[in-house]
Amino acid sequence: MHYRAVVLAVLSSMCLLSACSGGGGSSSLAPTPGTGDGSLAGTKSGASAEPTATPVVTPAPTATPPAYPLVGGNTFDYAGTLEQAYQSFPEIVAPGTPSPEPIATTLVDVTQVVTVKSGQTFAGQTGLYGLHAAETDALASGLETTTSTTDSYEAPVALGGGSQLLGYGSQYADESGDSVSTVPDPATLLDELPETAGAAWSNGAGSTIDEAIAGNATGSAITVVRTTSADGTYTEKTTYPPNYSGTGVTGVGTAQENADGSGIFTIEADNSVITLTYSPPEPQASGSPLITVNEYGSTDTTRTPAQTFQIPSWYGAVPALYAETDRDDGIVAVPPSCRLASSFPAKATELAQTRVTTDTVLGFIETQTTANYVAPGYGLVCALLADKQTLYYDFNGDEPDVFTETPPLEIVTARQTLALQPGSTIATASAGPRVHALAAALRANFDRVIASARRHRVAALRRRLLALRTHGVAR
Repeated sequence: MHYRAVVLAVLSSMCLLSACSGGGGSSSLAPTPGTGDGSLAGTKSGASAEPTATPVVTPAPTATPPAYPLVGGNTFDYAGTLEQAYQSFPEIVAPGTPSPEPIATTLVDVTQVVTVKSGQTFAGQTGLYGLHAAETDALASGLETTTSTTDSYEAPVALGGGSQLLGYGSQYADESGDSVSTVPDPATLLDELPETAGAAWSNGAGSTIDEAIAGNATGSAITVVRTTSADGTYTEKTTYPPNYSGTGVTGVGTAQENADGSGIFTIEADNSVITLTYSPPEPQASGSPLITVNEYGSTDTTRTPAQTFQIPSWYGAVPALYAETDRDDGIVAVPPSCRLASSFPAKATELAQTRVTTDTVLGFIETQTTANYVAPGYGLVCALLADKQTLYYDFNGDEPDVFTETPPLEIVTARQTLALQPGSTIATASAGPRVHALAAALRANFDRVIASARRHRVAALRRRLLALRTHGVAR
């Protein structure tokens, strides 16, 4: 059975990662953290995707912090590839299972130059170290080259007989005028000393993200403010500037996800209002729990909904909104996919991270894996990053139904490999045991790749909303 709800394509302010222009090079895949073999088979044998240690909450940097492993003015050159792939699964409209559509792939050659800066201030914190990453992304086809910068901020903090490296957030900007500020709450634990093979820790999802997306010809920007709690629940507000997509047209979209899986989405534009509410999974006498989706033509959800329908819960009886595991896997061989120069160590300490997010309002499960390989005297020699989003709702308008009993509808992946280059200025870097400092800079840029893809989808869905209103479909 299908649940036709064409009007739900108005969810333009909250779309998910999709294939977009930009990105490519070779098709090296990021390995599963802990395997060191370039596979994507899951977590390391015997390891769990759930956090294995209590999150460490630490204070801001003290007046006499431990020595930072990098020196202001040092530069680190990285190069590698980014592969983005998009696969759509047609809805079942007749008996039998349709074959998925061909995978669309985009390849990008990526270069980054990371410069270390001392004495920086960000989000009210002083005495931080800044990692300024200047990135150039060139389509493997040679058709387009784009540039961006990311400034990440971190500092070491003494704790008992050891120390921790904390991340305080990042600021991104690209040549098109888009900018993103990310501030974790609390600061993110990036690494801890003394480094011990098998050590594990975790962070919550808490953060505030502010986006300004290049807008219309007047220079006005779309703004997005997303506040996420430690457990993964969030609120988000997207504001479109006046005349962004039509004379006199503006708009505001809001979303809220709750711990039990329930949520609400509202978009108001040009005197039109649409609200969606999602119930938590409701147990049934037999079969899967059901989610009830109500659609309203106003913000008043106490009224009789314009449409009501139910779909099987695709995330089970209780949502796991966020889970993270960070661990030290000890000294391993650097994977061949890193393509390190022979002058660099063949073995390094692997620091691995797995993050799993479920969004019950937008309808997707996202898994991110990172494996960083670090060596004394060199720092971060290779970073392998992978993101996979499995989409269960279709908000992009290319299928007749938004909700269906036969998910998933799309699978979107991004994989990036970055390796240290011989031209880096690292002679004055600390040869001490903590050499994970550059990982935050490389990870921040990868996260912005995903955010950029989301912004492309936002623009497409905004156009969909105007088309629906023009044809009298939107209420």
